[in-house]
Amino acid sequence: MSIKNSTNTITKAKAKTLTKTFDDFEKPKLPSCPKCLTYKNVVKAGTRKLKDRSSTQVYLCKSCNHRFTNRIIPHTPYSTKLILNSLTYFNLGHTLNQTQKTMSRKFKTKIPISTLNNWVKRFEPELSFIRLRKKYTIDPNDIIHSKKFHHQQVYEFKYHTLKTNFAGKTFPQLKSYINSIHKIPHFIPEYVFQSGPRCSELRIDLKPEKTSKHNNAPKLAELAQTLAKTNHERHQKVEDFFLINDTATIATEVPVYIYPNELTKSERNTYGLNLEEPLSGHIDLLQQRFTKIHILDYKPNANRNDKATVDQLFLYALALAKRTKIPLTKIACAYFDDKNYFQSSLADTII
Repeated sequence: MSIKNSTNTITKAKAKTLTKTFDDFEKPKLPSCPKCLTYKNVVKAGTRKLKDRSSTQVYLCKSCNHRFTNRIIPHTPYSTKLILNSLTYFNLGHTLNQTQKTMSRKFKTKIPISTLNNWVKRFEPELSFIRLRKKYTIDPNDIIHSKKFHHQQVYEFKYHTLKTNFAGKTFPQLKSYINSIHKIPHFIPEYVFQSGPRCSELRIDLKPEKTSKHNNAPKLAELAQTLAKTNHERHQKVEDFFLINDTATIATEVPVYIYPNELTKSERNTYGLNLEEPLSGHIDLLQQRFTKIHILDYKPNANRNDKATVDQLFLYALALAKRTKIPLTKIACAYFDDKNYFQSSLADTII
């Protein structure tokens, strides 16, 4: 064999290997078998029709001959979207009868009241607002308020009136800030958000510690993501789902900012913040839990995010503290996805 032919043979072999590698990488991973826990011999085995005329993928494990689906909510003839939409509609203040009529019409299937009742009981631990929903009479037209801001792109600020009122008992200044954003014209200075640095762009000199925490947020995110038709919709669906269905989330896409003259000399030196223009940003999720405010950021692939995300969250906290006069010691920060929840400690960054 000539050197030329040998080189061509090696090149073709490498190309074949690379092609195989990329093909394997692009193939969607099939779920593991819940019975024998293997994934190597799992294949698709048709679909199963559900009562709302949708269908779900069925898988077959050739190792143990077990058939299964990979649904987030198993063992029910109704789709996950139907169940979660029904519970969300109920948590907005509609009665079970109203929920039954609306969802039956929307999904073109009959839903017994007893089934809705079972869903409410089954999902009360995850969708914790159900507990408050049972105690209070809620007006569906007055529970969620919103306002759109054109800050280089469109941000829709939303807040939950009942939960905001509850938060106001511990943090009256936060309730005042949220209500003012919605009710007072030009309360948020538009020019601040049209130019200048963003919280997501700046880096600070400190390195706050982050720790993995057990939290209900990943489970809620996993449920919320099933309501999104595309990846682009996931962010909005997660925010709306939290705002309506948990007990902690007060508001979403909350605008915050810092004027350069609001920073003390110590803050400039310690954090490395030499602002010449106002710093601005929008908080994904603002929560109140017990005696603390929690700032949450939804980050797909959260385990890959680190310093930049932690810096962004700290700047959100600093901006919120400047706007509301709530001490940084009363603010916690975290980011999450459908599998992970990481909380960053502000203890070592507060001066």
